[in-house]
Amino acid sequence: MTQAPMVLVGQPDHRRTHLLQAALKRRGLAPARVVDYTTLFTDPHRLAESLADVAVIKLDSPGESAALHEALLHRGWICGGEQGAPPTPLAHGELAHQHLWYAGFADLLRTLERVAGSARWLNPPEDILRMCDKWRCQQELITAGVAAPPLLGLIDGYDTLRRLSAQHDCDRIFVKARYGSSAAGVLAYRRHRDGPEIAYASTQVIAGTSGPQLFNTLTPQRYTDSRSIAALVDALALQGAYAERWIAKPRARGHAGHHFDLRVVAFDGEPRQRVARIADRPMTNLHLGSRRGDPQTFLDEEDMTATEDCVRKAATVFPDSAMIGFDLIPGHDACRVLEANAFGDLLPGLHWHGADVYDDQAAWVARHGTQNRSAA
Repeated sequence: MTQAPMVLVGQPDHRRTHLLQAALKRRGLAPARVVDYTTLFTDPHRLAESLADVAVIKLDSPGESAALHEALLHRGWICGGEQGAPPTPLAHGELAHQHLWYAGFADLLRTLERVAGSARWLNPPEDILRMCDKWRCQQELITAGVAAPPLLGLIDGYDTLRRLSAQHDCDRIFVKARYGSSAAGVLAYRRHRDGPEIAYASTQVIAGTSGPQLFNTLTPQRYTDSRSIAALVDALALQGAYAERWIAKPRARGHAGHHFDLRVVAFDGEPRQRVARIADRPMTNLHLGSRRGDPQTFLDEEDMTATEDCVRKAATVFPDSAMIGFDLIPGHDACRVLEANAFGDLLPGLHWHGADVYDDQAAWVARHGTQNRSAA
């Protein structure tokens, strides 16, 4: 087969791209036609040209490219009416202006949707944007009857966090960046009734010339100083943040002092690849050094069935999306969804019945991508 089976909007040299291309090759399909996000900023109609003889398209993660991130921030600033000075270039690893990033990403995706015509999306732009707005996503899941940690509210700073803590009589809270995915801008906060506070975060707060600056770190930080916690929460709130009740994760048997949660990938609404993420700290994201584990080591048949049913129910909130990564806390009383991730497929080496996440995508392309565009 020589005709490209799909168009991939992403980053040509990223490992996500290489993993998908390898899966297409294993399936006997030609490579995807890759269109770089940066190309589409100035000429979005390049996407329509690339789709001339292709019926399906995948939007991949725009992460891990500093230049692309800066471009999305600037586009978001323009979308906001260019009020105030434009955002200055970020330092390496800096976490700032996530609300502008989201506004820029949303404007770009909606532009691409307009020019793409009748192409079929692996995950459509609006679903991706719903998942990247984590506050909105959790609200929609809860409205649909999906179990999730109770939401306490949007926060505009440390004082609001303290007020919500008292109002809900809740001394264990997760503060999360509203926009984005993974553990960036996540803070696990605990206050003792006699006054002391403690917070764990995948973000480092550093005093800058114009105020506190936040930096992503692969080594989770522990804060016990109230002024540092307040500075961190205030800086997160400037770019959009919310609070939810901190639900305890189950203990990981055989790993003293460790707990676990799950990443389960749903494909066409069915739970597929799954992995336990084991850590001795509140954040269990694998890129932060957490261990992988087999969920069957920790869950009995009843719990696994409940987890799979939870994934199926959560997937119905995004019926037009073929692939969703769900983060979950399993439990005997309920399985709770922590997050739905439109880009939750970077799980190399993780298989379900012999297929990895990219094999599932290649099979989907084989079913839908060989149609000509007029039949899509």
